Amino acid sequence: MAEFDLALRGGSVVDGTGIPRYTADVAIRGGRIAEIGRVGAARARRALDVDGLIVAPGHVDLHTHYDAQIQWDPWCTISGWHGVTTVVLGNCGFGFAPVRPEDRELAMRTMSRTEAIGLDAMRKGLLWDWVTIPEWLDTLDRIPKGVNCASYAPTLAILYWVMGVEAAKRRSPTDTERAEIDRLLEEAIAAGACGWSLQRMGPDTAQTDFDGTPMATDTMAEADLLALGRARASAARARTRPSSSASRRRRAVASSSTSCRR
Repeated sequence: MAEFDLALRGGSVVDGTGIPRYTADVAIRGGRIAEIGRVGAARARRALDVDGLIVAPGHVDLHTHYDAQIQWDPWCTISGWHGVTTVVLGNCGFGFAPVRPEDRELAMRTMSRTEAIGLDAMRKGLLWDWVTIPEWLDTLDRIPKGVNCASYAPTLAILYWVMGVEAAKRRSPTDTERAEIDRLLEEAIAAGACGWSLQRMGPDTAQTDFDGTPMATDTMAEADLLALGRARASAARARTRPSSSASRRRRAVASSSTSCRR
């Protein structure tokens, strides 16, 4: 019986550690690298001759705007052609969730203006089977993908959801609105968003909103930005702070342990 599912034989391995590339075979078992060295073809159920090619870890692209494209192009062309295996969506604070049905056109126009993505393509290609960020993340999980993906919670979309476009551009959030903004951010993080994003480029930014004006986050008051950051930090500490019962359990385990070997 073959030891491995796949053997990539004779490629130039660039392993990401900083050492010079070297020629080796890479064996895969159960979706994980099982051996690097010399792997005979008979040891794997499938062997590929990759002489002249580079074998490397997949690249993670932390700044993309594939929010729309990933719904009709599972490889996120052309990133997926060039070794990118993970993309992060929801950058710069704008995106497609949370977005009410009546505001979908506005969200697509923002994406089209800032990222030159065809408006007609988005109108035809977006599934729009979500409204909230948790529902958006469910859609990302469900659709076919040739790359891994993660998504930030876009702060601009949340501001528009809570305050409306005109109010968000004109004034600071009230205490009630600020609490709702933070609740939605916390809900997004709890649902699996990898963080939160915003664009802050000042009133003279060239990357403008759908109507040619600065995005609300571009002109957000310093105090509002700091309040948002402090609330996020406080929520993160609350999520990671152990309960008293958990602390007691850990102390009990620690007191009963006499050694630890690795």
